[in-house]
Amino acid sequence: MRIGISGTFWAEPNVGSGQYVRHLVEQLPTVAPQHEFLLFIPAYTGAAIPQIANLAVDRVPTPFDTIHPKLAKLWYEQVELPRAAARLAVDVLHVPYYAPPRRQLVPVVTTVHDLIPLMLPAYRGSALMRAYTALATSAVRRSAEIVAVSDHTRDDVVDVLGISAQRVHTIYEGVAPEYQPQSEEAIAAVLERFNLHSPYLYYIGGFDTRKNLPMLLRAFGRVRRRYGHPVQLVIGGQRPKAASTLFPALEPTILDEGLAADVVFLGRVSVEENAALYAGAAAFVWPSQYEGFGLPPLEAMACGGVVLAANISSMPEIVALGGILLPPHDTEAWAVMMLRMLTEPEVGSEYRTRGLSRAREFNWNVFAQQMIRIYERVPARLRH
Repeated sequence: MRIGISGTFWAEPNVGSGQYVRHLVEQLPTVAPQHEFLLFIPAYTGAAIPQIANLAVDRVPTPFDTIHPKLAKLWYEQVELPRAAARLAVDVLHVPYYAPPRRQLVPVVTTVHDLIPLMLPAYRGSALMRAYTALATSAVRRSAEIVAVSDHTRDDVVDVLGISAQRVHTIYEGVAPEYQPQSEEAIAAVLERFNLHSPYLYYIGGFDTRKNLPMLLRAFGRVRRRYGHPVQLVIGGQRPKAASTLFPALEPTILDEGLAADVVFLGRVSVEENAALYAGAAAFVWPSQYEGFGLPPLEAMACGGVVLAANISSMPEIVALGGILLPPHDTEAWAVMMLRMLTEPEVGSEYRTRGLSRAREFNWNVFAQQMIRIYERVPARLRH
């Protein structure tokens, strides 16, 4: 088989869709050398051509590459990508995010990471964005097979999009090899670099409204008042330039709780720094109200971190017994459990062990093997 993969996010290795396509493309030629693999890279992204054995690359131009990046992206997805797949006689085209072509000149497999724009009104955006989502949704329904990143997302696809469960398959993501237990020296070096001290609680994973950070800050305020010793809430990731309905301001809550000296915003962190911060934290805290998968808690567990996560959406499925699950709106429950992680190290030690065991169940190589079975299923199913 000749299998094509859309590399729209190849140039963005720090975002979830970029990590997904990179791990996919890096693993596929190894697990299935009997097949041909072709990566389509849209020219407007300016992405460098990857040098991977047994992988061909086709750079796909559009008329709008130097004029309008958003229009170039749309034209690539809906016009040039299906044309290129047909021209190069691809047997199956995999679009690993929520925007396959509506006119499918070859059979398409689509990965759905979540249905946030359909499930959460705050994320629906402008009229143009809603039109784009409607186009993508119509195209997803036409896909030969659909891959969901969790059973939670699979259920959403079946229930919300009305797609037959026989066409929707759960394939879990993996954990990058950089996320593993860290030495005391590596942790100490990162803490010194950022002028941090132990103990601290750690969060990374975005600042949009579903991430539930105001609640986390209020819970941390209670911890700070009860603990009796210095403790920091360390927050990684690049903050938005301005507050909005989608990205609520955090400063009012910080000031109301008297936490100006105790909450540290790091900005962008490297993978190596992130791994050390996961490993060194008294707990990684993840109160998100909706996730299609939820990679940061899995990364934290892989580093031997203690994970406190919300008990809704995909989190019970992904974290399972590897962490502690809490109601996302119960500020007191979060405060009590964070305080417990600070004062009862033996409990934290038990969950570090549990988390490591849970994280080992998520593997990019296994992910790629399962994906191959979906690709091979497409021609057989279309013949019937």
